[in-house]
Amino acid sequence: MALTAGIKKTACTIGVMAAAAGMVGGGLAGTANAKPGIANISVGSGNSHGVWCVQRAVNNWAERTGKGRPIGEDGKFGSATKTWVVKFQKASKLPADGIVGPKTGNSVLDNAGHHRGYCYDHVPSTRR
Repeated sequence: MALTAGIKKTACTIGVMAAAAGMVGGGLAGTANAKPGIANISVGSGNSHGVWCVQRAVNNWAERTGKGRPIGEDGKFGSATKTWVVKFQKASKLPADGIVGPKTGNSVLDNAGHHRGYCYDHVPSTRR
């Protein structure tokens, strides 16, 4: 009886450990590719995580080019964010329309710094 209970306890522990390892591995693997079907990000966008990623990336770019960190990273795409997205697009030689679609999203991801993996799930991109 005691041996059977010990085997069951060991099997249960191994199962829990395997499940945990799968969740960790799955979580890491999920950051490697952008999610398909992420909508463009623009003024009034409801994708606050994506807007934050755009704001962070634009601020990273602006800081590297001597312009400071000009926009608040509040997840709200207003006129200041649009103005700086247009500047970012011009500097990246992209159509400067203030809308973050897949091509601008690629540049956003390139400038997201150590948040890049997180931003893959919230910014439109051609990288699949």
